Amino acid sequence: MAGGRLSPRQKMINMMYLVLTALLALNVSAEILEAFESLRESLAESAIEFAAKNKDTKEGIVAKVDEEVQAGNTKNAAVKRWVTSVEAKTNEVVNEINQDIDTLEAIGGKNPDGSIENKSETELNYQYWMGSGGEEKNGGRGAGGAIELSRLLNGYAQWARKFAVDSLGVKKEDLEISPFIADTCEFPGCITAAEAKKANKKKYDNVWEYRSFHSKPIVADLALLEKYKLDVQNIHSDLLQILKARLGAVTFKIDSLILVEAPFSRVVAAGMKFETKLFVAATSEAAIPRFGGSGNIQTTDGGFAALMTMQAPGSFAKGQNEKEIPYTATAVIKDAFGEDKELRLSSSYTVRKPEVVITSASVQNLYYKCGNIINVDVPALGDFYNPVFSASDAEVLKSSRDKRKITVVPSGRKCVLGVSSNTNGRVIKIDDVKYNVIKPPRPEIQLIVNGKEYNGTSPINKKSRCTIRIKPDSDFKAALPKDARYMISSISLKSARSLGAPQTVGSFSGNGKNAENGVDVNLGNRLKSDPPGTKIYFKLEKVYRLNFKNQRIEEKFGEIDLYIGAVIK
Repeated sequence: MAGGRLSPRQKMINMMYLVLTALLALNVSAEILEAFESLRESLAESAIEFAAKNKDTKEGIVAKVDEEVQAGNTKNAAVKRWVTSVEAKTNEVVNEINQDIDTLEAIGGKNPDGSIENKSETELNYQYWMGSGGEEKNGGRGAGGAIELSRLLNGYAQWARKFAVDSLGVKKEDLEISPFIADTCEFPGCITAAEAKKANKKKYDNVWEYRSFHSKPIVADLALLEKYKLDVQNIHSDLLQILKARLGAVTFKIDSLILVEAPFSRVVAAGMKFETKLFVAATSEAAIPRFGGSGNIQTTDGGFAALMTMQAPGSFAKGQNEKEIPYTATAVIKDAFGEDKELRLSSSYTVRKPEVVITSASVQNLYYKCGNIINVDVPALGDFYNPVFSASDAEVLKSSRDKRKITVVPSGRKCVLGVSSNTNGRVIKIDDVKYNVIKPPRPEIQLIVNGKEYNGTSPINKKSRCTIRIKPDSDFKAALPKDARYMISSISLKSARSLGAPQTVGSFSGNGKNAENGVDVNLGNRLKSDPPGTKIYFKLEKVYRLNFKNQRIEEKFGEIDLYIGAVIK
């Protein structure tokens, strides 16, 4: 509503008004009316105190301007006219609100002690606010005191904003002065026209004038007017504070000079730049400082400040994670007597060895000849992180989308991943990450007979539907699915028909087939001449693993592991 700098006590009083207004909708009791009377007194007292405080502020500003004018300084002469104008406009608004208060006191009957005799009076009170014809005029706003009050308050807020922008040069976005009464439905308890219709309420329930004064006791409206007087004084205070700050900015005298620094960060990563902003705490147009120091100096803010930059060293002793780097800065500025005065400071910043953060499916180990996807980040470098990778006994493939993501394909038993960063035109070594290289876990060979895994003991029918399946290790497949694919070169069906070696009775190709889905072995009539109890074998010639590059890598199975035996019935 106003500037927002009400005291806690005044904010509490405003909240009490909202609570009591809500209680009115439930029960107009004597206790509530007395509470409104007490609230009105508190609001009136606060408004008087605020007005007195504003008057003291205004008189202090005027006295300061008069003192400057007597000393021959007329730069702030306009400030005196402005504070007088603000006070006059504020008093004009407050006086009109007081006229409304006098009218309501006459309607309700004012006792000698200042209290209202007929606190619950509503009809004459409503007629005053809505005027002749009631709420039907002006779309629920009426033609009485309510619409005039709305125009008065919003007009004052609009005037205050225009005055602050046009006369005092305040930016619109920096102002906290808002209209007292919004055009939209934003006041407590307000509902939209559509909501009112749906709830079978009066069509003007979303209009401020109707909503605020319909069926309200006169004592509640008197409290509301006191509250608005307080809000007006709050805006008055806002404008006076702007004027006071303007006056202080013009007449400020420098009595001390202090060199101050503002580092962007006291901790920087190796290879990064340490930056600190240097400025003099108080200065004037006649005293522009000359800066110097341990690093490169670049002046800013019209010469009143400077940016000092120095390269943080990247070398660390063994076992050292951070170190302190000292630096100095100076500023030469003329003092009140026109003499050059040198200001000096000594400080330091911390260089911290960047930490390499590794994220992968397996942090400690890499899988042999597999596409191990790793995220390598150095959070301390932030956006300046421009990684350069190297690896022993391994191929490193960079991602085209994410500079932190790489694929490491190891070909030896150990792998050392070197992490560097090309920062500020220099390649700075950050760390080495050591890995063990392990072979992928061996897959399982399964015989599926008529849709079920063969138990290894029960006889099978001569014409059973048989499938040889290669089942990858579940954890390995979850981590590297593109490297957990398998293929069988071919499968031979053998029958032990005599005491000699088993004879091949069929051959089945597995090339191009996903062995996890299975390679079918059609028994057909190949065993029709074999009596029950004949031993048969499924001989896998070679099992290959396909890696993420579709390269074939032979799986080393023992000869006996490639034979699956069964008995026919």
